[in-house]
Amino acid sequence: MTILLVSHAGDDHLAPMLAELGRIGSEAVVVDTASLPGTVGVAARHSTDGDDWRLRLDDGGWLDLATCGSGWWRRPRPAEPDPRITDPHEASFALNETYEAMAGFWDALPITWVSPPKAIETSMMKTWQLPAARAAGLEIPRTLVTSDPGEARAFVDRLGVGQVICKAFSATRETWRETRVVGAEEYAVLDHVALAPVIFQELVPAEVDLRVTVVGEEVFAAAIHSQELAYPLDFRISLDLGAGVRMTPTTLPDDVSDALVRLLKVAGLRYGAIDMRRTPDGRHVFLEVNPAGQWRFVEEVTGQPMTAAVARLLNDLDAARRPRWPPVTACC
Repeated sequence: MTILLVSHAGDDHLAPMLAELGRIGSEAVVVDTASLPGTVGVAARHSTDGDDWRLRLDDGGWLDLATCGSGWWRRPRPAEPDPRITDPHEASFALNETYEAMAGFWDALPITWVSPPKAIETSMMKTWQLPAARAAGLEIPRTLVTSDPGEARAFVDRLGVGQVICKAFSATRETWRETRVVGAEEYAVLDHVALAPVIFQELVPAEVDLRVTVVGEEVFAAAIHSQELAYPLDFRISLDLGAGVRMTPTTLPDDVSDALVRLLKVAGLRYGAIDMRRTPDGRHVFLEVNPAGQWRFVEEVTGQPMTAAVARLLNDLDAARRPRWPPVTACC
């Protein structure tokens, strides 16, 4: 059996993963979805007799996906326009056709994913996460998601200016939005939420921020000493600037670890990177889960063996789907 890695060369997690899989003797193949449908081709045959799933790889050879026992869905890139299509409307049509063809393809494969693409897509949604986390037994902050200025103003008035943060649903390098306190300046422009919904949350005081990486049922917790930073509200700024962020391994209460594992199981995930805060009085408050979140920046500082854990999980899931030959019996 082969482990399918849906990733790309620009992902700094891929090379360490390939090295670790090689170290434990697992065979893996990498597919970059940005190369669809030209360089990487697809063929899916369906009949009453069964299904046949194949991908044509960069080298021109075909991969029979029935030989893949497990798969790593690691931040796949969208298909890119084919330069042979010069008409923008035709290019848009071709890209949509590629999306429609592949949208159900990956989840339908007889592969055990870390994690299933549809589960990742659903659990990335902040409006899904918070009720699910509460139901799993985790403490969550008081939160408002709104595009109504009146609702936003009432929420801030109730908790107090300076006691609420606002944050975006997503962040890219092109549209970066750091987590910010709603102070007087932000309060004055709350009418702008009518342009796009915003997440407002009570400001949770922090002893430390926590990055909790869950791999299967293994829990790796790291304390991020954010209160030592120039901008303690969002440690990502220091990481992006290349500044040092002190991180140390830590432990969680058993009930918190159990609740996090339970949350991922409900979400259908086998991996998750969770952001939490440990308050000065010892409470553990859930903020969000990234079902395809980074772990290398923590592993490189704390030495916690997360890459090995993910590789081991992929290997174990792959082994579980290998055919078991019947025992040889004596003849005559």
